[in-house]
Order: sequence, then structure tokens, then C-alpha cells
Amino acid sequence: MSYNITFESDDGLQVYLNDIVKDAEKTERQMLEEAGDQLKEYIVANLNKHRRVLAVRYKGRPAMADDVKRTIRTNKWGEKYVSVRGGKMTGTLWHLVNDGTLHTRGTHFMDGALARMDGSIDKLWDKIMR
Repeated sequence: MSYNITFESDDGLQVYLNDIVKDAEKTERQMLEEAGDQLKEYIVANLNKHRRVLAVRYKGRPAMADDVKRTIRTNKWGEKYVSVRGGKMTGTLWHLVNDGTLHTRGTHFMDGALARMDGSIDKLWDKIMR
């Protein structure tokens, strides 16, 4: 058994407040898309610095810079965030390339991209809020 309660009002203030909420959600989505695209661009640039040129790749796996995905997700509390990660073929290798192993030195491509993003996030907010 369930109940559905709706509140209907002819009040203009309620309509105005609903429009503010819709505009804020639209701006949030736009900001997440812009920030995600820019972060993806920085990560691809950092990965291209370490690209290996091979005629035949291991098991047909693409280069890491060619397999970067950006998605907008919602966590369990309903807050939206951007996820930039490797695709199906290279996603499991990101931590090895970023952090390194016992025998290899890490490239820290994610740290560099996030550091570059810190300087440009305020510019993105200013651009979108205008």
C-alpha cells in the first residue's frame, strides 16, 4: 500500500523557486561536463608523453591515451561527480603506470593532471556562471 501526496499551489514564488532549482541542476551538469572534458584532456596529454610506439600491441590492447572514458555519476547520497578512468582494456593498468611497481618507476600522470586542473577550475566556474 502506498500513498502519493502532491502539493499544488498557484503561488508564483513556488514556480520561481522551482526554476532556480532547475537552472542550478543544469549549471551543475554543464560544469561537470566541462571539468571532466578538461581533466580528460590533461590526462591524455600526460599519457601521450609516455606513449610506446609498437606495431603490434599486446593482445590487441589500445594505447592507454586512446582508452580514456569520462562519465558523470551519482553517489549513494545523490551528489553528482565526474569520473575519468581507463576503459575496459586499460583501466586495470592505470594504478601500475601511475604509481609504479617494485621494478618500474611511476609516471604520476593522474597527479600531474589534477595539479593542472586546480589552476583552471576557477576559470571554468567563471566561464559557466556568466
